[in-house]
Amino acid sequence: MRRPLLLSALPVCVVLLLAGCGAGTSTSAVPATPGGGAPALPTGAEVRHPAAPTGNPVYLNLLSDGGESFYQVAVKAGDTSTAVNPAKWRGKEVGKTGALTALVPAGASSVSNSEPSAQVLLLRWAMWQDTNSNGTRDASEDLPLMSHDRAAYADKAVTLSFLTAAPNMKQTWNFAAGWSRAAHYVYLPDDSSTYQRSLSSDPVQRYELHELTPITSQ
Repeated sequence: MRRPLLLSALPVCVVLLLAGCGAGTSTSAVPATPGGGAPALPTGAEVRHPAAPTGNPVYLNLLSDGGESFYQVAVKAGDTSTAVNPAKWRGKEVGKTGALTALVPAGASSVSNSEPSAQVLLLRWAMWQDTNSNGTRDASEDLPLMSHDRAAYADKAVTLSFLTAAPNMKQTWNFAAGWSRAAHYVYLPDDSSTYQRSLSSDPVQRYELHELTPITSQ
């Protein structure tokens, strides 16, 4: 059984803490934000990458295969991870999706699609340094990094599989409805010469940019 707290035995400032005792210093506990309001909360989403170079500004961009940017965020020099906000690219898929079957490489065989009408959008991360200081990303400014994972949008849950000859690979893509991180995995079975590669929706929004790797792992 708990005993009553003897408030009279506590310092007055402690007793009145919730009433604003020490209010003269409490206003500095939360940093001001542009335009007022509460500071932005962390989303738990991030892109991990090699240490960002010094000098001209460095940015992360989320790009379509055609090079259209859906999101951009500045990267601090020396940082090896950067927080990103998925809410900033959600909704931008409108009018930008295409048939999943259109992403199957030419010459692929054994194509199987659980939802032939599925519309999808796959985006990739790129890190670049504004070497000419014009504030605009040029392809020549991209750092030599890549991400196997994709930010993926599908208008319905869908599974796609197919085989390619070069490289000798079976691919299986599983996308949940809506936005997700399409996590990449590839391996070569001990008893086979055919690589197995998958892209599967994962709720953990943690991407990684790294040095370029062989085509069999891309």
